Amino acid sequence: MVKLHFNNTQEFEGLFKGKTLSVTRSIISGIEKAMQGNKRTAPLFEITFDEVDMMYEISLPRSQWQPALENCLEHLHAEELADEQIDCWRLLESVKAW
Repeated sequence: MVKLHFNNTQEFEGLFKGKTLSVTRSIISGIEKAMQGNKRTAPLFEITFDEVDMMYEISLPRSQWQPALENCLEHLHAEELADEQIDCWRLLESVKAW
């Protein structure tokens, strides 16, 4: 799980508003670790904010792994990252068969 700290909600929105490679890679990694641990939910991000004493966790249920990985694969293709595309495709095929 990736730990992220933000000063305010605008920073948070900025990271998740568009597609970034760091978010894409974190999603792939989280799903891969969840599969290895035979879990039904993939913890992805732990979010904290300045002046807030709470921590928020963003996780993805197994039912959403396939569409998430398909979106990640499209993003990696757009970025022309062939090796990462192959790894993501293999993980996607594993999710389909799981």
